[in-house]
Amino acid sequence: MTGPTVSPLLVPAGLPGLVPEIMPKPLPNPVRAMIEAALDGGKKSEVETVVSLAKATNPRSIGDIDAILAAYEARRHGDLQADPDPVREMLAAAMASKKDGDVEAVGKLAKETSPEQVAEIDALLTDYRARRAAEKKAAAEAARAKLAAAKFWENWKGEGQIGASQSSGNTDSVGLSLGIALNRKGIDWSHRIMAQADYQRTNGATTVEKFIAEYEPQARLNDRTFAFGLGRWERDRMQGFDVRWSASGGLGYKIVDNKAMTLNLKAGPAWRHTNFLHQPDDDELTGLAGLDFGWQLSPAIKLTQTASTIIGETTTSTSSLTALNAKLSGGLSARIAYSAALDTHPPAGVERLDTMTRFTLVYGF
Repeated sequence: MTGPTVSPLLVPAGLPGLVPEIMPKPLPNPVRAMIEAALDGGKKSEVETVVSLAKATNPRSIGDIDAILAAYEARRHGDLQADPDPVREMLAAAMASKKDGDVEAVGKLAKETSPEQVAEIDALLTDYRARRAAEKKAAAEAARAKLAAAKFWENWKGEGQIGASQSSGNTDSVGLSLGIALNRKGIDWSHRIMAQADYQRTNGATTVEKFIAEYEPQARLNDRTFAFGLGRWERDRMQGFDVRWSASGGLGYKIVDNKAMTLNLKAGPAWRHTNFLHQPDDDELTGLAGLDFGWQLSPAIKLTQTASTIIGETTTSTSSLTALNAKLSGGLSARIAYSAALDTHPPAGVERLDTMTRFTLVYGF
């Protein structure tokens, strides 16, 4: 195929040799392929570089190059993508994780390293905070609606624990410790159920025989204040009584209430009935004061403390349980616990202070 011919009449004298240099020429296929590859890559800087070089080295094919660009833009119905922004990409990745602390940290560093983009970064952070606030509000409303619709037997969480001991030789003993705790939190009500059993025989005689069960409902009055009820059943023949019942109710206050630490105080009137082994039964109106403390020392270690005192006319009874939990894996934890029970006026022949140390494995569910 030959190029178009030009009439000699249209060529000024002295320029016949220059006609081939100014006439349009088809764009070479390799150059065309290079431009199309840059366009497919979508990076504006690469396209601009390739097009600039193509026009500089193929000035007679500029028309073809412009036609390629026009056709591509019409096909894409939009502009070429801007070059990637590392700062923006890093911030976008942090936002995608939905970890608010990470987003704020990355945003702070981004503004320090790219001061010319502070306004843009602030706009992105403001938009992210607004979206996250809306997401959290929606999630809280959904959780509240789910709690409101739940039946009483739903949404319970708990843990079970077991420990055992055995010795032989100068002292033959065997011991077993079992416990279970259940908790349910609703919108305005929470419930706690606990049962603990400790039994030990030493040299053929029973030396520990202690059983406890408790049920405590709480009604939320406001963010800090709550009303409570507490029912407790005990059996401890080593302490001189066969059965002891107590019931109480009153008000409580959350002194500290955050993810790392909680501290609740409560108090109210109480009633106690005791079936002694070797003396008449006793009924009395008493008063109760108690505390519940929890401290998350690390993601794997937690310290807890519960204590209560029942003040009566004949005797004052104080019980305390201190426990240190270490998470092993999954729902499995190891626990060391120290319990103490103090009775100011125990039956004859019974010590005032009774203590116990337990090492148990705990499984949460």
